[in-house]
Amino acid sequence: MVKRISEKIINSIATDDNYSKDELERMQYALVTISFELIKMISLIVIFSMLGYFEKVIIIAGIMCIVKPFIGGYHEETQIKCFIATVLLTAGILILSMQCNLSFISNCILIFLSIFCIWNQAPVINSKMPISRPQLIKKNRIRGLSTSILLGLISIGIYYYSNNYSIITWTLLFDAALMFNKRES
Repeated sequence: MVKRISEKIINSIATDDNYSKDELERMQYALVTISFELIKMISLIVIFSMLGYFEKVIIIAGIMCIVKPFIGGYHEETQIKCFIATVLLTAGILILSMQCNLSFISNCILIFLSIFCIWNQAPVINSKMPISRPQLIKKNRIRGLSTSILLGLISIGIYYYSNNYSIITWTLLFDAALMFNKRES
Protein backbone atom coordinates (compact mmCIF):
# COMPACT_ATOMS: atom_id res chain seq x y z
CA MET A 1 0.00 0.00 0.00
CA VAL A 2 2.81 2.42 0.90
CA LYS A 3 4.54 1.57 -2.37
CA ARG A 4 1.39 2.26 -4.41
CA ILE A 5 0.75 5.57 -2.66
CA SER A 6 4.41 6.58 -3.14
CA GLU A 7 4.21 5.67 -6.82
CA LYS A 8 1.09 7.83 -7.25
CA ILE A 9 2.76 10.76 -5.47
CA ILE A 10 5.91 10.50 -7.60
CA ASN A 11 3.88 10.18 -10.81
CA SER A 12 1.87 13.29 -9.91
CA ILE A 13 5.12 15.20 -9.30
CA ALA A 14 6.58 14.02 -12.59
CA THR A 15 3.84 15.34 -14.86
CA ASP A 16 6.17 17.66 -16.78
CA ASP A 17 8.40 14.79 -18.02
CA ASN A 18 11.63 16.50 -16.89
CA TYR A 19 12.67 13.37 -15.00
CA SER A 20 14.26 10.23 -16.38
CA LYS A 21 12.88 6.81 -15.47
CA ASP A 22 15.95 6.28 -13.26
CA GLU A 23 15.34 9.55 -11.38
CA LEU A 24 11.69 8.64 -10.83
CA GLU A 25 12.68 5.22 -9.47
CA ARG A 26 15.18 6.83 -7.07
CA MET A 27 12.58 9.34 -5.88
CA GLN A 28 10.05 6.56 -5.36
CA TYR A 29 12.63 4.44 -3.48
CA ALA A 30 13.48 7.39 -1.22
CA LEU A 31 9.81 8.16 -0.53
CA VAL A 32 8.99 4.52 0.24
CA THR A 33 12.03 4.21 2.53
CA ILE A 34 11.20 7.41 4.40
CA SER A 35 7.54 6.37 4.70
CA PHE A 36 8.43 2.94 6.12
CA GLU A 37 10.92 4.48 8.56
CA LEU A 38 8.34 7.00 9.76
CA ILE A 39 5.73 4.28 10.25
CA LYS A 40 8.27 2.13 12.09
CA MET A 41 9.41 4.97 14.40
CA ILE A 42 5.88 6.19 15.17
CA SER A 43 4.77 2.61 15.94
CA LEU A 44 7.83 2.09 18.16
CA ILE A 45 7.11 5.30 20.05
CA VAL A 46 3.43 4.42 20.49
CA ILE A 47 4.19 0.90 21.78
CA PHE A 48 6.81 1.97 24.30
CA SER A 49 4.83 5.06 25.32
CA MET A 50 1.91 2.81 26.23
CA LEU A 51 4.33 0.93 28.49
CA GLY A 52 5.41 4.18 30.16
CA TYR A 53 8.73 4.79 28.39
CA PHE A 54 7.95 7.78 26.17
CA GLU A 55 11.03 9.87 27.05
CA LYS A 56 13.39 6.92 26.86
CA VAL A 57 12.07 5.64 23.51
CA ILE A 58 12.30 9.15 22.04
CA ILE A 59 15.99 9.25 23.00
CA ILE A 60 16.64 5.77 21.57
CA ALA A 61 14.74 6.44 18.32
CA GLY A 62 16.40 9.85 17.94
CA ILE A 63 19.89 8.39 18.33
CA MET A 64 19.12 5.55 15.94
CA CYS A 65 17.77 8.01 13.37
CA ILE A 66 20.78 10.34 13.50
CA VAL A 67 23.55 7.72 13.71
CA LYS A 68 22.50 4.55 11.88
CA PRO A 69 21.92 6.05 8.41
CA PHE A 70 25.51 7.24 8.33
CA ILE A 71 27.31 4.24 9.83
CA GLY A 72 25.26 1.50 8.18
CA GLY A 73 25.14 -2.05 9.46
CA TYR A 74 22.50 -4.65 10.10
CA HIS A 75 19.51 -4.86 7.75
CA GLU A 76 16.57 -7.24 7.60
CA GLU A 77 15.02 -8.49 4.36
CA THR A 78 11.49 -7.28 5.09
CA GLN A 79 9.91 -4.30 6.85
CA ILE A 80 8.13 -6.59 9.33
CA LYS A 81 11.38 -8.30 10.33
CA CYS A 82 13.03 -4.88 10.58
CA PHE A 83 10.26 -3.62 12.85
CA ILE A 84 10.47 -6.70 15.09
CA ALA A 85 14.26 -6.38 15.31
CA THR A 86 13.91 -2.67 16.15
CA VAL A 87 11.40 -3.42 18.92
CA LEU A 88 13.67 -6.12 20.36
CA LEU A 89 16.74 -3.89 20.19
CA THR A 90 14.85 -1.03 21.84
CA ALA A 91 13.62 -3.36 24.59
CA GLY A 92 17.19 -4.60 25.10
CA ILE A 93 18.52 -1.06 25.37
CA LEU A 94 15.77 -0.13 27.86
CA ILE A 95 16.38 -3.20 30.00
CA LEU A 96 20.15 -2.71 30.07
CA SER A 97 19.83 1.00 30.84
CA MET A 98 17.52 0.28 33.78
CA GLN A 99 19.27 -2.82 35.12
CA CYS A 100 22.96 -2.02 34.70
CA ASN A 101 24.33 0.74 36.87
CA LEU A 102 27.48 1.75 35.06
CA SER A 103 30.28 3.46 36.89
CA PHE A 104 31.63 6.63 35.31
CA ILE A 105 34.72 4.74 34.08
CA SER A 106 32.58 1.87 32.69
CA ASN A 107 30.40 4.37 30.86
CA CYS A 108 33.48 6.03 29.35
CA ILE A 109 34.93 2.66 28.30
CA LEU A 110 31.68 1.65 26.55
CA ILE A 111 31.51 5.03 24.79
CA PHE A 112 35.12 4.81 23.64
CA LEU A 113 34.59 1.20 22.50
CA SER A 114 31.54 2.27 20.47
CA ILE A 115 33.39 5.18 18.89
CA PHE A 116 36.40 2.98 18.10
CA CYS A 117 34.13 0.43 16.35
CA ILE A 118 32.41 3.17 14.38
CA TRP A 119 35.76 4.75 13.48
CA ASN A 120 37.08 1.35 12.40
CA GLN A 121 34.05 0.16 10.39
CA ALA A 122 31.87 3.06 9.25
CA PRO A 123 30.19 3.22 6.94
CA VAL A 124 29.10 -0.37 6.37
CA ILE A 125 27.75 -0.46 2.83
CA ASN A 126 24.40 -2.18 2.25
CA SER A 127 24.80 -4.57 -0.69
CA LYS A 128 21.19 -3.93 -1.76
CA MET A 129 21.69 -0.17 -1.94
CA PRO A 130 25.44 0.33 -2.29
CA ILE A 131 27.09 3.72 -2.11
CA SER A 132 29.80 3.90 -4.73
CA ARG A 133 30.86 7.54 -4.72
CA PRO A 134 33.98 7.94 -2.54
CA GLN A 135 32.91 11.48 -1.53
CA LEU A 136 29.57 10.21 -0.18
CA ILE A 137 31.25 7.34 1.67
CA LYS A 138 33.69 9.78 3.29
CA LYS A 139 30.87 12.23 4.10
CA ASN A 140 28.80 9.47 5.76
CA ARG A 141 31.84 8.31 7.73
CA ILE A 142 32.52 11.81 9.03
CA ARG A 143 28.84 12.42 9.89
CA GLY A 144 28.44 9.09 11.67
CA LEU A 145 31.67 9.43 13.59
CA SER A 146 31.19 13.06 14.58
CA THR A 147 27.58 12.46 15.67
CA SER A 148 28.67 9.46 17.73
CA ILE A 149 31.47 11.44 19.36
CA LEU A 150 29.05 14.26 20.21
CA LEU A 151 26.52 11.84 21.68
CA GLY A 152 29.29 10.09 23.62
CA LEU A 153 30.40 13.42 25.07
CA ILE A 154 26.80 14.22 26.01
CA SER A 155 26.52 10.85 27.78
CA ILE A 156 29.72 11.51 29.71
CA GLY A 157 28.67 15.09 30.43
CA ILE A 158 25.27 14.20 31.88
CA TYR A 159 26.47 11.15 33.84
CA TYR A 160 26.06 12.81 37.23
CA TYR A 161 22.88 14.70 36.31
CA SER A 162 20.60 12.26 34.49
CA ASN A 163 20.09 8.52 34.14
CA ASN A 164 19.57 9.10 30.41
CA TYR A 165 23.36 8.85 29.97
CA SER A 166 22.87 5.08 30.10
CA ILE A 167 20.33 5.08 27.27
CA ILE A 168 22.73 7.06 25.07
CA THR A 169 25.63 4.74 25.90
CA TRP A 170 23.73 1.50 25.28
CA THR A 171 22.15 2.81 22.06
CA LEU A 172 25.57 3.81 20.69
CA LEU A 173 26.99 0.44 21.69
CA PHE A 174 24.14 -1.44 19.98
CA ASP A 175 24.53 0.69 16.83
CA ALA A 176 28.27 -0.02 16.80
CA ALA A 177 27.79 -3.75 17.45
CA LEU A 178 25.28 -4.02 14.60
CA MET A 179 27.99 -2.92 12.17
CA PHE A 180 29.62 -6.36 12.57
CA ASN A 181 26.90 -8.47 11.00
CA LYS A 182 28.68 -9.86 7.94
CA ARG A 183 28.11 -13.56 7.56
CA GLU A 184 29.83 -15.42 4.76
CA SER A 185 27.59 -17.96 3.06
